[in-house]
Amino acid sequence: MKFTEFIIRNFKGIENVTVNLNKSPDANIYTLVGLNESGKTTILEAINFFNPNDKGLSALELPGVTIKDYNILIPISKRDNFNDDISLEVTIKLDAEDLNKINEHTKNNTLFRQIEPVENIKYYRNYKYKDSKFQLLDSRWTGFNGWLKTEPNKKYIVIDDKKYSKDNNTLSVFCNNLIPSILYFPNFLFDFPSKIYLQTKAETTAKEKFYIELVQDILYSLENSSNIQIHLVDRIKSGDANDRRNLNSLLQKMSRKVTDIVFEAWNRIFKREIRDTRIVINCDTDSDGLPYLEFEIEAQDGIYQINERSLGFRWFFIFLLFTQFRPFRKNTPQNIIYLFDEPASNLHSSAQKQLLKSFENLTKNSKIIYTTHSHHLINPNWLESTYVVKNEGLKLEDPETYNIKKTNISIEPYRDFVINHPHNTAYFQPILDVLDYSPSNLESLPNCVLLEGKNDFYTLAYFQEVILAKPTKLNISPSTGSGNLDTLISLYIGWGKDFIILLDSDKEGGKQKERYVEKFGIIVEPRIFTLEDIDLTWKKYKMEKLFDNSEALQFQQTVYPSSTTFNKTHFNRTIQESLINKRNFAFSEQTKNNLNKVWIFLDKKIFNR
Repeated sequence: MKFTEFIIRNFKGIENVTVNLNKSPDANIYTLVGLNESGKTTILEAINFFNPNDKGLSALELPGVTIKDYNILIPISKRDNFNDDISLEVTIKLDAEDLNKINEHTKNNTLFRQIEPVENIKYYRNYKYKDSKFQLLDSRWTGFNGWLKTEPNKKYIVIDDKKYSKDNNTLSVFCNNLIPSILYFPNFLFDFPSKIYLQTKAETTAKEKFYIELVQDILYSLENSSNIQIHLVDRIKSGDANDRRNLNSLLQKMSRKVTDIVFEAWNRIFKREIRDTRIVINCDTDSDGLPYLEFEIEAQDGIYQINERSLGFRWFFIFLLFTQFRPFRKNTPQNIIYLFDEPASNLHSSAQKQLLKSFENLTKNSKIIYTTHSHHLINPNWLESTYVVKNEGLKLEDPETYNIKKTNISIEPYRDFVINHPHNTAYFQPILDVLDYSPSNLESLPNCVLLEGKNDFYTLAYFQEVILAKPTKLNISPSTGSGNLDTLISLYIGWGKDFIILLDSDKEGGKQKERYVEKFGIIVEPRIFTLEDIDLTWKKYKMEKLFDNSEALQFQQTVYPSSTTFNKTHFNRTIQESLINKRNFAFSEQTKNNLNKVWIFLDKKIFNR
């Protein structure tokens, strides 16, 4: 089974939101971006709320994960008198193995001999309210048609019919055990305890329960039917020498397994091997006789507890424990969904970039949905499965003002949002930060062409690297406008580095060319050019004019397929993404000749001086 779509209605600040996980069939990683208080966390909470039978982390009653009082789900603006449903609907795709299991169960436990082959089924959870008080939960599956055993001819009928409610319920209970888990990881879990107590008591916290389950997952990975009570707790409390030997043997196997699995994943992600380091798991009892485990790291320079290592090490160690051992749980369905809310937000930029790499390794039999404000956690390759979250209660022009009664959380694919709200860049600023090139004024690049802006930089770089595949020793560096090259020119003159300047041949470009010549004199005069100097027919040209109009639109539609007219902003973002992803396009010979002419001119002017 695979989740393909979530529809959420009236959940907290959400009136009606659809999260489509099937729009990009090959996508397994989904990114949610947006302003603070836009509702990204609420969407994760709603998706987690789909867990049937409180599977996954919901069963642990973690704050922010488990919701016990359904009345707190009522939208704030409707709390005065809410007489509606909070509706959660999920579409699930079945594969051949699922159908075989369901058919076998249907044959042996219902009035039907088999179900009609279907690709998708739906699961509903409707929370009904009257006078702002929760009344009842209506949960059901739909989409099954069955062939009755009493029918001689093959004829499928709807099992949803009330007449067959018992059979439908039997199928629903069975399907609940096949549905993949949804695992929501709040940030507070990423604080490894110095002791993991193995027995629960009245004051045991949800976090402590979670780590007890983690220990059991490690035992599952040994595939020897070990369990916490018999093979750990009872042996720790026992004074028998044989029990102690058997306990030490089990702890040794657990230590070796954690070392192998965690550090193998670590080495794969970070591309560097951790040598002569291993995880050691010890046991003991406290003053009240309660058994616990301790996880330590034994390295060449000593033995450390997990919490004595760096923040980055601790975060990734715990992350790998969570994700690498969970699939060992017995009878766990594949295609788990992991939900991460602002993961690694407290780590430095390089660690966040490594987290993106680990996500790719994690998604073999799973999906990831995560929220972020950091451009270090944006991968341009995943923009097709990136969503922008918006809240009508927030005013973009005054983010500090939040009208809670106007709260309405919406979600829109990044591409669509950019087309529909081109000026609301604050919502997707982390993406722009990844795409934008912002060089330092202290970059000392020899043989450099100074350009007036980043769009010219991306256009020339894209054609040089991807379309024309031209080898060159020429460097290009953008400024922030045709009139803002003064500092770069001064630095290059001071450094004694060779450089030339290329500007558009529009009115502003000609004006700035004259100003630079007047300001810097004969040093700059032979080094500054406009597009018209390359081709006399390019008078009043900007860089995008070198593209055929209809061709430019077709190229733009490779990233913004719903666009119908040329848009300079969308066109330049298409170039940026195409360069980053090394994505080719069948440009006309005329366009390629135009850009090739630019490169030939620049090479000649700087290398034949």
